[in-house]
Amino acid sequence: MTMFGTTDRPRFPDDRDVDGPAVHSTSNSPMTARILIVDDDPIALTAMETLLDGQDRLIVKAETGQDALRHLLRQDFAVILLDIRMPKLDGYETAALIRQRERSRYTPIIFLSGIDTMDADVVRGLTSGAVDYLVKPVVPEILKNKVAVFVDLYQLRERVKQQAVRQSEERFRLLVEGVQDYAIFMLDADGLVTTWNIGAERLTGYRTSEILGRHYECFYPDDALSAGQPSRDLEMAAALRAEPGSDQDRWMVRKDASRFIANLVITGLRDETGSLQGYAVVIRDITTRKEAEQALQRLAAELEQRVADRTSELVLMHERLRALAVQLNLTEQRERRRLASDLHDYLAQLLVVVRIKIKQTDPLIAEGKVSRLLREADQAVIQSLDYTRSLVAELAPPSLHEFGLLEALEWLATRMQAHGLVIKVKQDIEVLSLPEDDAVLMYQSIRELLFNILKHASASLATVSVSVREQGSLEVTVSDDGVGFDAEAKVAPDGASGGFGLFSTKERMEAMGGRIQIRSASGQGTSVTLTIPYWPVTKSGGQSEPGQPLNQHRPGVPSYRRTAEEVSAPLRVLLVDDHAMVREGLRSLLDGRHDVQVVGEAGDGLAGIEMAASLNPDVVVMDVTMPRIDGIEATRRIRQDHPSIAVVGLSVEGAIHVETAMKAAGAALFVSKDSAGDELYEAIITAGSGRAGGRDAIPDARQADG
Repeated sequence: MTMFGTTDRPRFPDDRDVDGPAVHSTSNSPMTARILIVDDDPIALTAMETLLDGQDRLIVKAETGQDALRHLLRQDFAVILLDIRMPKLDGYETAALIRQRERSRYTPIIFLSGIDTMDADVVRGLTSGAVDYLVKPVVPEILKNKVAVFVDLYQLRERVKQQAVRQSEERFRLLVEGVQDYAIFMLDADGLVTTWNIGAERLTGYRTSEILGRHYECFYPDDALSAGQPSRDLEMAAALRAEPGSDQDRWMVRKDASRFIANLVITGLRDETGSLQGYAVVIRDITTRKEAEQALQRLAAELEQRVADRTSELVLMHERLRALAVQLNLTEQRERRRLASDLHDYLAQLLVVVRIKIKQTDPLIAEGKVSRLLREADQAVIQSLDYTRSLVAELAPPSLHEFGLLEALEWLATRMQAHGLVIKVKQDIEVLSLPEDDAVLMYQSIRELLFNILKHASASLATVSVSVREQGSLEVTVSDDGVGFDAEAKVAPDGASGGFGLFSTKERMEAMGGRIQIRSASGQGTSVTLTIPYWPVTKSGGQSEPGQPLNQHRPGVPSYRRTAEEVSAPLRVLLVDDHAMVREGLRSLLDGRHDVQVVGEAGDGLAGIEMAASLNPDVVVMDVTMPRIDGIEATRRIRQDHPSIAVVGLSVEGAIHVETAMKAAGAALFVSKDSAGDELYEAIITAGSGRAGGRDAIPDARQADG
């Protein structure tokens, strides 16, 4: 029979849809916990069956939502594992039908999803009646622990129900067999025993001849007698303050003085006139039942403790997974940086050398087919360099690792504008010294927020505000003028922030000891504030002395002017670059110039500083990215200690912030490596001419910045 009616709306199948009677299976123990796994992937079904199978468990598998509903007609389940993406009847529709049926309305459902999950999917799943939502591949121990909790709860409920059934059956059996285990007798209005049955004799040990005419208080222990309990029980029954037939539990004593717990029912008997004629008393020994209840309570307490222990384990596991996720994130960023460094240090430098070699052929080859082919090859190399720079920037923005988070945010804002989103960066600090790992995680979080705005917010303007609070915290607020969302509706039951995929950002902030705050409303934009502890990191060395300009002349240092003999001599140039092939290419470019002489080469910034001091060149051609000391710091030290030496910055990265940083350190000019040729030569001549023409011919750091 089809699962849909004429309106094509899904419904829960009735007994006619089931092959055979829709009754509980009797082939298993009543305490067996049935687990229903619904997944259209047979491999996933088998894997979960193997994982969850165990003693007192019965795994039932279904490959469609219709099959799952048919199984629910036949039997009850401790828990249902329900895949979301299934043909015809998906997980959400199946869960809704399960909840419509009274018998299965409260059966726990855990949703499983094998695709990238949006927070809206999680919310929809939970509102469909699920108790949990897991994403494949599921961590086996997490799934086993969650299922074990529901299996334990199911078996506990079954024990309670079976205990109640056994009690009812026991009462019925005793009644049928002559009520031998119930003491049923009558009292007169004064409380004296007037009738006695065999059950009373068996329960108390008194024979009929021994008990008739005695007051019924003989069944109470001494402490109850002292408290006047027998009289109060009779008074309550006589005054009808207790409902007729209502029961109370009392400690009572037998003839041999042994104590037992009794279920006592006393009903006042009145005639037509309302006069009290006596009492009907029913006593049952419930000692065994009470002991069983106490044992069950102990089991329940133990189960609660087990649940608490497992919850603690899950919390601890969550913390460990969060730490592992952060480490994995940092490892990924380090690997991206390593790959970017390889591209920058080898591929990009090789392309620069190729350009230099092509440029060297210009004066050697006459205009013609060969020269045109070389120009085309040069254009191809330029495109390769541009692509390499772009790839390096995507893998690991150089500005983040070389200049810090503030410069990286400015660079990111410029990049994002190419996608149509205008970003303003506001900051109330000039220097932000963060540990590298914190800077990487903050940058990644801010980048994700901006891409979320671009994808979801329909915003035209976003603002990134950076501030440091007095209490030692860094706050970064990312806001937009977009459509916004209901922030309250985007919070999952466990407190995890949803909306625009903010969960990973929240986990990242908490792992750093920080937090995330979301303020949003439909049509009013969104503001997300990231807060982390902040302690400035002090970088050793390389800092200019306060109050001393970089280019200030000091006693004992050669002046900035050259003598007439120096003016007529070729400019002495020191090449500083960590790539030997690039240095060789630059030397070959300059060796053919009569007015330029390469007097030395250095492979890193520290060696460049030392050779500048020993060789006293006219011009230093300084690469930016180098080991030990980078070109920016090396330029700052050379210009501070030797104001007469001009510096020309050189980098494969032609970004404006790199040029600005080099000029701020004291470089006279900046040239991109892919343009190294005539431009580098002209820059050297210009810098050298500044020496000849006086200090004012070369802009200092303040002029270069402008």
